[in-house]
This record gives sequence, structure tokens and C-alpha cells, in this order.
Amino acid sequence: MRTLIIAAILLAAPAVAQPGHQKLLGGNWRGIGLQVGPQGVQSTWTIDLSIDDSRIDYPSLGCKAVLHPVMRTNTQVEFREQITEGPCIDDGRISATLRDGRLYWFWSKPSAGADASAVLYRGELIG
Repeated sequence: MRTLIIAAILLAAPAVAQPGHQKLLGGNWRGIGLQVGPQGVQSTWTIDLSIDDSRIDYPSLGCKAVLHPVMRTNTQVEFREQITEGPCIDDGRISATLRDGRLYWFWSKPSAGADASAVLYRGELIG
């Protein structure tokens, strides 16, 4: 009986988040992307990411894309990107990790020899 009571208490108790770890609940994220090569920063552009709507916009580049989920956990998400508008590179992979209230975003397409990164913050989208 004692074991049953302890188990019931543990199941009813709310989960406590570990410091530095948060759940990736979705929402809108904004920031500035950077493409960096051996000579330094090659280009920068704005990013508007909507995890809930599975879309990403690059307003300063005139590009939009839908995101196809590949993997998702409480703090990480990975998408295959499909450009639907604009001259951006199609079929890249986006991975994002939530840590300390920031979304660490990484885009890559090895066959194109390109990658980019950003730190995104919660906020309203531009577009």
C-alpha cells in the first residue's frame, strides 16, 4: 500500500524543468542568419521561423519555404526545407535546439557546400 501511495504522489506531481533546459513548445522565432566562410562573414539575412505553421521566411532575401519535419524532441527539431518562393537554395536541412530561451538554428546542404547559423529569439513575425 505504501508503494502505491508513493507512486500516486510521483505521478500527480508536476514535472520540474532542469536549469538551462526548456521545452520546445513551438511559436514564432526571429533573428539574423549568417553564412560564414574561411574569409569571414559572407552574407547576412533576416529569418522568421514559425514552428507551429512549419514555415520559414527570409524577408530580406525575398524567400519563403515550407518545412517538413524530420525529427522532434522537447528541445530539438529538424526539418527539410522546401523553398516555395524566391532564389534561395532548395532542399536544405534545418536543425534547431532550444537552450536558455534562445533557439540555436543551423542550416546546411552539404551537396551545395553551404551552411549557415543563427540565434533566434521569440517574437512576432515580420511577414
